[in-house]
This record gives sequence, C-alpha cells and structure tokens, in this order.
Amino acid sequence: MKGFDSQKGLSLYIHIPFCTRKCSYCAFYSLPSSKWVITPDEYVYFIIEEIRKLSLPHLDSLYIGGGNPGLVSTPDLIRLIDEASEKGRPEEITIEMNPEEVSYEKIAKLSGHVDRISIGVQSLNEKALRILGRNSTRKENIRALEILEKSGVNYNADIMTAIPSMTVADTINDIREVNSYKPSHISFYCLTYEEGTPLYSLLDERDEDYEYDSLQAGWKELRDLGYDHYEVSNFAKGGRYSRHNINYWRLNQYLGLGPGSESSLGYRDIYSAHVEENLSLYLKDPSLRYEHLKKDECSLEYIMVSLRTKWGIDKKELLERFSIDFDSTFSGSLKELDKNWYSNTMESFSLTEEGWMMLDSITLALFMAF
Repeated sequence: MKGFDSQKGLSLYIHIPFCTRKCSYCAFYSLPSSKWVITPDEYVYFIIEEIRKLSLPHLDSLYIGGGNPGLVSTPDLIRLIDEASEKGRPEEITIEMNPEEVSYEKIAKLSGHVDRISIGVQSLNEKALRILGRNSTRKENIRALEILEKSGVNYNADIMTAIPSMTVADTINDIREVNSYKPSHISFYCLTYEEGTPLYSLLDERDEDYEYDSLQAGWKELRDLGYDHYEVSNFAKGGRYSRHNINYWRLNQYLGLGPGSESSLGYRDIYSAHVEENLSLYLKDPSLRYEHLKKDECSLEYIMVSLRTKWGIDKKELLERFSIDFDSTFSGSLKELDKNWYSNTMESFSLTEEGWMMLDSITLALFMAF
C-alpha cells in the first residue's frame, strides 16, 4: 500500500455493492439484483482473497457497508470479519443492515463478532418511505428496532429529514419514536438531491428554509433526549461515538475495498487512492489508483473534515503534520467570521452548531488564507 505509515493505525472499509433495488435518493455505487454479475457470497470470497494479498496489519476499526451487507449470508459475513481480524480483533467492528434483513437469528449469530450495527431507518412515515423508494415499510422498520433493542446490541439508526411531504413535526415524531427503542447513536441528516438519482428531478422544489428549520428542530430534540452532537450529522449517548468515522474526520489512515471505495494512506505525506466504480471492472482489476497529494491539499482536507466534529482542528496536530500554525495563518480570516460561529482556544478551533449551519462559508473563508 503506497504511502502507508506502519507507525500509525489503519481502518478498513469494505463496500458490499448489492441491493435488492436502488433507493430513489441513493448516489452510492450499488447494483439492484437485476444487475448482479456475481452473488454477494461469491463477492465476499473475492474480497477475502484481496485481504490475504494485502497482508493487512492489525486494524483500528472495520466497517462493512453498502449497498446492503445484510444480503450476504451470515456465515460468510463472519468469515469476512475473521479474515480482516487475522492480526487481532479491531477496536470496533461495524456492519450496516437494512431493516428488512434484521432478524433475531441473524443478530444472535453476529453479536459475538460485531460491536456495532448501523440500520437505515430513514423514516417511520409510510409516505416518506415511498418517496425515498425504500424497501422497508414502517412495520418492518419498527420490527427491526424492536429486535435490536431486545437483543441488547450497540446500534446506530439513520434518520433523514427534509423529505418532500414531511413537516418539521413529522421529523420530531420520527426522532422520538426511534429514540424509544434506545439506540446509542443516531445519524441525522437532510435529504440531498444527487445528480443521476430519481429524486434529482425534484431539486427545483428544494426549500432551504425548510431544511434549516428541520435540522434546527431535530438537533434540539436530539440534545433534549440526551444525545451528544459530536459531528454535524451524528449524535451519541454514553460516549458511543463511531470510532471508524472519527478516523475519517481526523484524516487518519483508512483503506477501502470494493468498487468505488476511497483510501487515504500516510500521516504527513498522504496518498489518496480509489478503485473503479464498476463491479465488473473491479473484479478484473481491484488495484488501487494512487494520487500523491500536495501539502496544501492534505492540510485543507484535514481542516475540512476536522471542522465537522465538536473537537474541531487540533492546532498542535495541524502544526506537526502540515507545518501550519493556525493562529498566524488564519487570524485575518477569523476577523471575517461571526464570533457566534466558533470557539477558538489555544489548543483548538471548533465550530458551534450555529457555525455548522455555515460550514461551507467558513471552510471557504479559511481556504482563502492559502
């Protein structure tokens, strides 16, 4: 792995690009069942061979996402986890699942191998689910939440807001009802209209004021329910943050396997890498395509992802990794920003919730200092 710093940790993301059908909003690379060129279980054995070729070190975290990893048989999911854990169990192992794939039997079999399950609820509103093109119904979503709660597993629930036809009150109802099943973590975000998706045709009807109101109300409700707003779109109770995603937001090293996946290798001197966003081509050539990032590109990426978290930019780390003194470099930029948007201490620079609402503008203002 070009650029890999063996003195630093590594997280692994494995992309499972299979779905029963594509959701109307989804821009991630995945294939509906009508376009599968290989079965999910056959694909897992291909990935296992890639892991063996790479001879990976002990991993900090493992995340199996999709697509829908729940379409892989449970024994093969366990084989995949075991192979990735050959040098020792990662500190955190997460697997994504669609609600319709959740069962007591599957959760029981995975519970000894997985630390965290992430379930794509999106909404408990039947009309919203139809608009999003979800496979699961309200009944199936609730059934999955009941199973996860009763099984006692650590899990995240995705909730989406600003869906056409939904009101702010609908969003609050979703949050309250999902919370009643005691997830330790909730990912809460606005519907985005991605080019190439069926919902992109509704872009002209997008209402930014409605999105703002939905986010503000949802953030407040989650805070009131005891969730720590630790990243723009993520909330946790009891410190149960997603360690894997925190590695992304700190620009630590991560490797992606599977079509369309991305990697970042190196600590000071960073190589970005990607693979083909096409399953057929990936099966023929799964090798990483590397790009050596310039120093400015590395530091800007670090700043951009760090600002998404409540911890913000670690000034000492910025200096050690990229030779940038935050205070001298950005003092002029900060004069242009509303002081309600940020907290600036000797150790760090972080954004408030009000600042997160202005994240793009603040990031651009800092970038202009380069």
